[in-house]
Amino acid sequence: MKSLLEQLPSIVAEGKRQAERVMERAESNYRLGLQTRELVIPSRDSNWEDLFSQAKGGGLLSKATSNRLIYGDNLLAMAALLAGDDENQSLRGAVDLVYIDPPYDSKADYRSKIKLASGAIDQMPNTIEQFAYSDTWSGGTLSYIQMITPRLVLLRELLSNDGAIFVHIDWHVGHYVKIVLDEIFGKDNFRNEIVWHYYNKMQGNINRFASNHDVIFSYKKDINPHYEVQRELREKPKMQQKRAWDPETKKPQTGS
Repeated sequence: MKSLLEQLPSIVAEGKRQAERVMERAESNYRLGLQTRELVIPSRDSNWEDLFSQAKGGGLLSKATSNRLIYGDNLLAMAALLAGDDENQSLRGAVDLVYIDPPYDSKADYRSKIKLASGAIDQMPNTIEQFAYSDTWSGGTLSYIQMITPRLVLLRELLSNDGAIFVHIDWHVGHYVKIVLDEIFGKDNFRNEIVWHYYNKMQGNINRFASNHDVIFSYKKDINPHYEVQRELREKPKMQQKRAWDPETKKPQTGS
């Protein structure tokens, strides 16, 4: 039996074909559309009255000020976004930033807790727990890669030429996802492996270093995307060795 690494090229190739079929349907007369099921009023700390006053042409909210929360299979959602409809144009090549936090192939079921307000003021809210999603794959890691590959291909189609994608993952399948990302976005378009360290995650009696970090893989599509320099404020200055770029040697030079 072939190992997962040996099967990876054929998995990625099939994922690309699946994504191509989705894009072909998006360009044809057979299109998936998005239906509005509910309208979420902005939070109390926003000026929601201005949002309604800006609405024109009979619409409840203008397209410039409203956002969409899409519920459903993200493969179908992306097909609808790529196709567009009578009210919304296609978003192909129009998205500047994508951040995804997909399942991790953790072999676990996840549940969410919802607090229900009590009728009595002096009583504590009740809490109910409901099933959120399962991160267990029938075909193991192989089926996980089969799931995520066409979705990453479609996300690249949605990105603008100067767009960027950030993929939040952990140790379960991060190394395999990195290979898939290299294939889809190009190894030269890899920008960062950002380590998200959980300083307060304690593991005891495991006889190894604790698994207390995730990683975020960052890729560009084509042109270098916009980047805001990140700075950390400190209570007092800290001396640092001077570093300057030498255009002749094309190397950083250090000094006092």
